[in-house]
Amino acid sequence: MLSTRIIFIITISLTIILPFGLGARADTNRATFPEDFDKFVRYATYDWGSSREEAFALPETIEFSKSGKPLPPGTRLVLGIWKSDKLTSYFVMHKGIDWGLDVSEDKRTGDWRFQEFGLDKQVNRSAFAERCESCHQSQASNDYMFTIDRMREYLP
Repeated sequence: MLSTRIIFIITISLTIILPFGLGARADTNRATFPEDFDKFVRYATYDWGSSREEAFALPETIEFSKSGKPLPPGTRLVLGIWKSDKLTSYFVMHKGIDWGLDVSEDKRTGDWRFQEFGLDKQVNRSAFAERCESCHQSQASNDYMFTIDRMREYLP
């Protein structure tokens, strides 16, 4: 059985190494598109007239959310953006260990980072993730998520 110290070292190492090798990378905010997106499930849909948003997470993330605890580092959530019945882009919320320390306290959203990706799953460099961060700051009591209630209510 592995000792607690070895498990801790492995966890920290993977947290540092994995973001550099997985998916498209946003240099300024660390958010990456999940390579395993095909395993994500849609847990909520929001219709806004001619536009729609679909919220996706891994089944284990949804299950963990039901514990009432904040989602763990490494979590990625994906929001599909639809306009006029056409998928146009994805937004990713990605949580890391101490990622909030990179941001001034007045702009911090815990340890979450946000990034828009095109349908090719490459970073949309013209998107401003700061817009997402400023809005999500109002959800500090919900682990900076607007969709946590829908996630906790989701039944497969």
